Parts: sequence; C-alpha cells; structure tokens
Amino acid sequence: MENIKKIFILFVCLMMLGFLVPKNTYAETVSIEDILEAMPAEEIIAVECSTGQVLMEKRSTDVCEISHLAKLMLALLAAEKIESGELSLTDTVTVSAKANSMPAPQIWLDKNEKITVEELIKAITISNANDAAVALAEYIYSSTDEAVAKMNCKAKSLGMDSTTYADVCGLDDRTRSDAADTAILASELVKYDILTPYFTSWIDHVRGGKAELVNLNRLVRTYKGITGMKACSSATAGECSVATAKRGKMEIAVVVLKCSDRTLCDDIAKKLLDMCFDVYSLYTPEISEDMLKKIPVILGEESKVSVGFGELSAVIVPKGSSESFDISFDKEKELSAPVKKGQVCGKLVCRYGDQVIYSADLVAENGVKEKDFSFCLKILLNYLLKF
Repeated sequence: MENIKKIFILFVCLMMLGFLVPKNTYAETVSIEDILEAMPAEEIIAVECSTGQVLMEKRSTDVCEISHLAKLMLALLAAEKIESGELSLTDTVTVSAKANSMPAPQIWLDKNEKITVEELIKAITISNANDAAVALAEYIYSSTDEAVAKMNCKAKSLGMDSTTYADVCGLDDRTRSDAADTAILASELVKYDILTPYFTSWIDHVRGGKAELVNLNRLVRTYKGITGMKACSSATAGECSVATAKRGKMEIAVVVLKCSDRTLCDDIAKKLLDMCFDVYSLYTPEISEDMLKKIPVILGEESKVSVGFGELSAVIVPKGSSESFDISFDKEKELSAPVKKGQVCGKLVCRYGDQVIYSADLVAENGVKEKDFSFCLKILLNYLLKF
C-alpha cells in the first residue's frame, strides 16, 4: 500500500512540481521525499482534516517559532465561546491601554475605544492585528495571562504536545510549535463554520472604515474550495502559511513553515493542496441490506437482534485504488442469549493485496436477555388469557 501511495504521489508531483527539479533529470530513484526536500521550506505537512491522516510531511515535528499563527488558537477559543453562547459577535469591547500599546500589525485601536467582538475576530483572522488579539483575549478571559493559560490547556487537550504559548499574539520567542501540531489546530478550526467567512475574506474594513484588513493568504482569492486559514511572517519564523480547502467530503490542511519567500510559500501550499486532491479520495465501504439483516437469537426473550456498524469512519486511499480492493464479510448465523449491546457479531474487511485497508465490526444494537422461568410463565399466561 505504501509503495502504491508513493507511486500515485510521485506521478502527480513530477507533473506539477517540474519547476523544482531540472527537466530531463528525473530518475527511477526520485521519491516523494526527494520532491518535498526540494521545496524551499523547512517544515511541511499535509493532512486530511476529518480523519487526521498525514498524507505527506517534511520535518513536521521540528519545534520552531510560529509568529502570528498563535492567533489561530485564540480564534478557536473564541469560536467555542460563541458556539456555546458565552460570547456574542455583537458584544462591545472597551480597548485597554495594553491593547493600544501593541506593535504592528495593528488596527490602531485607541485606549477606551469601543469595538465589537466580530470586528476583533475579523482583525485577527483576515489580518494579524496584535492590538485586536489582546483586546479580544482580555474581554474573554479578563487578562492575557489567563488567555495564554487557556490556550495551552486547549493545545494539550488536542494532543498538540510540542506547542507552548507564551503570549496571545505570537510575538514572544517562547511561543513555539511545529507543523504537525499546527495541522491539528487547523483541522479543529475547520469545524467552526462561523469563522469561514472571515478566514476566506480578501479585504474588509473595521472601525467604521478607518482600518483596512488585507488577507496575506493569497489563496483565498484564487484557490477552488479554499476555507482558510492564515499567512504570516517574521524575521525569526520566516514566511509561514496554513491553508485549508475542501472538495466534496474531503478537506485538506497544509502547513508550510520557515520558507524564505512569500510567493514560494504560497506556491508550495497550493501545490500540496493540488497533489492531495488529485491523488487521494475518502473511502467508506458500501453497506448492503443483507449485512444489516437481524440475527436469530437462541433462547432469547427476543427472537432476533438488530445489528449495525455504527458510524463508519472514512479512510484516505489513492484515487481509483478502491476498485481493486478485496472485500470480505463474515457474520454470525445465530447468537445464543444473553446478547450484550455492542457485542461483535461480524466483521467487514477490505484488503489490497496482503494489506488491510479498512475494517469494521458488526455489533448488536441492543441487548437480548436469556429466557428464564418467569419470562416463560408470563408468555404462557398471556397465551392462556387469549382463550
């Protein structure tokens, strides 16, 4: 399976990334790792958001400074608060002296100025405004220190083990993460549709038109299916991009860190998205009616039990490969009472050659008790009462 995956990726990469390798120099030894290595960025990763499957990566666990990408975690916490009803887009925030003192990029907030939560979210998602990030963090959590604590707590709960936030803006050189953790964060953010209009805006205005917001993520203008996320740069973090896009049911997040040039960074993100959509597809096996027929239960209070696979998760496979999958299905012809809810009654397995691509357990959807004397007596009495 791994070799097949690489062949598919390699084929697309060679067609799409020819500018990275001189023409007529391809050899049979060229691999996806070679192609990624040729990309002028220190860290790269591409994942499918719903499954978390890593599709390609290059040194994705090297911890480094992440600059304004730290604001993605603040955006996630704000989205959670909005969804739970604890925060409203129409809430009015009073700007503090600390927010007013933040360096560029900013929206030039004045001390004691009134501004809505929606405008602040726009300023940190479309743009990278530091004063807006501090104002929003202080409004939600009373202080930036408390906000940082919540950001680190959320990172830990998501399994972002290499991530540490020291501030809400990403200006502190102790705020560090890696491409793999950032992809986890992006995969969580795409669940919140409320943020999509902001992440995909090219230009907007806040403060009554006094501050213009321009999205550094150029893919929002040109890439089909784009859903976000953020682009930024700093002297120590280099050029960074997080981009998410969805086509059909598959949503891809790519992270590019520490690139030397903005245009190259954007181009790498685009090429990674193109490769993923061209090479991969989501696969979930089709379930027939026969698979879900009830199973007879011997000596049970009910004669049959309903069965199902629950919510079948999808997996990522190379496009077109599912036509060659060998699908096998085994199911119990009958069960003996008692039957427990969730008891395994069968198994569906999809193989490609000797490798298992997909498997799912068929389980009892409810429990069935064994017949006892009192149950049999009750049935007998009900039968006699009918006469």
